Amino acid sequence: MQATLISPLPKAAPARYCRQAPPLPLPLPSTDDGKGALAAWQVRQLTAHIDANLCATLRTTHLAATLGLSVSHFSRAFKNAVGVPARVYVLRRRVAAACEAMLASDEPLTHIAHAHGFCDQSHFSRAFQMLIGMGPQAWRRSQR
Repeated sequence: MQATLISPLPKAAPARYCRQAPPLPLPLPSTDDGKGALAAWQVRQLTAHIDANLCATLRTTHLAATLGLSVSHFSRAFKNAVGVPARVYVLRRRVAAACEAMLASDEPLTHIAHAHGFCDQSHFSRAFQMLIGMGPQAWRRSQR
């Protein structure tokens, strides 16, 4: 499995609070011609909500309620529109925001993990390793 590195973004102030993740391009249209997928405006509204609330607990029930959909319909429609389940998308956004914070400051990983919605550094390290292919400290050193 090839490691995916997130490109460095411009340096910013240290992450002492919940930071908004760097923007990602909107997902490509689904292969089923939009049948059963969220509308583009719903995807934009939901991704903006997710990015603005990365430090909060983002449950599928809350995300579905944001759009006024049932959990089962939302889960299927989100995956059809974006290509991954909502929980995976949220995890990727949290890791992307944490990467930006690691490049922008020398803050301890524990503070960065907590500021981006991870319950502890161990949870952050496991998620980071799974998505990036190396630990957060090793990635931080390799980017400097």
